[in-house]
Amino acid sequence: MPKPNPTLSSVDGSPARRSAILQAAFAVLMERGYSGASTLEIATRAKVSKRELYAEFGSKAGILRSLIAATSARMQVPLQTAEIPDRGALAAALTRYGISVLSELTTPAVIAINRLAVAEAGRSSDIGDVLETAGREPNRRAMADLFTRAQAGGLLGNGNPDAMGGQFYSLLTGDLLLRLRLGVARPPTSAEIKRRAETAADAVLVLNAP
Repeated sequence: MPKPNPTLSSVDGSPARRSAILQAAFAVLMERGYSGASTLEIATRAKVSKRELYAEFGSKAGILRSLIAATSARMQVPLQTAEIPDRGALAAALTRYGISVLSELTTPAVIAINRLAVAEAGRSSDIGDVLETAGREPNRRAMADLFTRAQAGGLLGNGNPDAMGGQFYSLLTGDLLLRLRLGVARPPTSAEIKRRAETAADAVLVLNAP
């Protein structure tokens, strides 16, 4: 069973109890699946009461949302702090973001969560819904905001900022994430991640030149 990424299982200064619940939830999800995971078992493994669990997260879906939202928030940091006075700075910001995205999405823990979402899709859309709303959607908005700012500064053409974000993501990941979920590829090295990010940043700037 994949071990939780230390950063996946704690949320920005989480108290020990919260972190313990997240660690236990990940383990139970991997063993039982989402439908088979019970809050009682999660609470028991975390050595907390169900009341404490519900006070922290509200529900099983709330626990899953916290796991995914923590990863999503870390991925967005390079975009939130990006200053883009020129195309060189924009390329650098996109490269940093690409490195952050691939570094998170290619960890064993995140791959495992995505595999679980696919496995559960026929029975429940809960994991897929949370991945969409707490993971993909905040990153989509952050990307669109960056491209909108770049357009306002005359650094990009007049295309749809959301579509530009989709182009960048597709160029960045290709079929890598699918192959990792299928177990037919190995996680990329830091050098490979950097190279992918640089290539995707350069390509999306060429495709959307002013």
